[in-house]
Amino acid sequence: MKTTILITEDISEPIDEGIKNFSYHFAKFFDVDNNIIYCCLSNKNIHNIKYLPKNKFFISLSFLKNVKSLKPQLIIYVPNGSSTLMSFTRLKIVSIICRTAKMIMVSVQARKHNYITKGLIATFLKPDNIFVLSNIEALYYEKLGIKSFISSVGVDVNKFNSVTANDKNKLRQKLGLPLNVKILLHVGHINKGRNLAMLKILLKEGYKLVIIGSTSFKTDIKYKHRLEKAGYVFLNDYIENIEEYYQASDIYVFPTLSFNSAMEFPLSVLEAMSCNLPILATRFGGLQNSFYESECFKYFSDKNELLEKIYLLSKITICHNREIVLKNYSWGIVFNNFLKKVE
Repeated sequence: MKTTILITEDISEPIDEGIKNFSYHFAKFFDVDNNIIYCCLSNKNIHNIKYLPKNKFFISLSFLKNVKSLKPQLIIYVPNGSSTLMSFTRLKIVSIICRTAKMIMVSVQARKHNYITKGLIATFLKPDNIFVLSNIEALYYEKLGIKSFISSVGVDVNKFNSVTANDKNKLRQKLGLPLNVKILLHVGHINKGRNLAMLKILLKEGYKLVIIGSTSFKTDIKYKHRLEKAGYVFLNDYIENIEEYYQASDIYVFPTLSFNSAMEFPLSVLEAMSCNLPILATRFGGLQNSFYESECFKYFSDKNELLEKIYLLSKITICHNREIVLKNYSWGIVFNNFLKKVE
């Protein structure tokens, strides 16, 4: 029976951040038969789990002997920091012990490397394949001599589902949200890199901006307070039933421009689409590779385009975004497609 080893640093609860969410669902998918998941922190929902060494290089005699004894055919590494020099180094150390195993790196956030680092990766640290979330990232690693595949993230389509207009109003009452205004939602880190200030112009148009932050990342307090004074509503605590905020909203907005401020394929956009929300987004990372503009999915680049597209989205009565997700982006579909490419 073939053995796959999945290595990832953090799948601990709460699962409230994109990279951790991706790693957790990856671990759930591979948590079968004799596959083994190595992680620094545990999760009660993952059974075949062993602990990673706590040092930066994964150097531990017991860890390396154990990995070698499993005789894996495939080792997949999903580093929490994505494809840094240290991530490539760690995977190379494991590959020296398991020479016959295929080594796969999964990088879910764009990383740029200096000239020396590129040389080290291309000459000494190349894995067999790297999975990335955008065409730009795939081309970047192909130039370093690494065979690249493009994947996407997925979504729990049962948890994130659509509701009726009547249920939407009930959720707003439950959550303390206004009933008679258009609510725009954004979920992600609260810092300048997310470009949230660009949305301020929408407050003057009568929209309500609700921002849900992550408890896993530090909030830029001064930036948050400045936006709160302008009229933004922020929620910083962990929200177990976060799908209710998507379902209570009218439009999902993703204004991020900086490549190092979000996953290359933002998970929150898929969660919103799965709840059948219209999407207004910048042309970020893997989004533009996967979604064309439609009646209920619009891109914007500046404030004028933001106002133009939000007006169009506010007028639609039927949205088909959930249908797109059900067809292509459940976690099972995403990871099965991943395995087909690996094989």
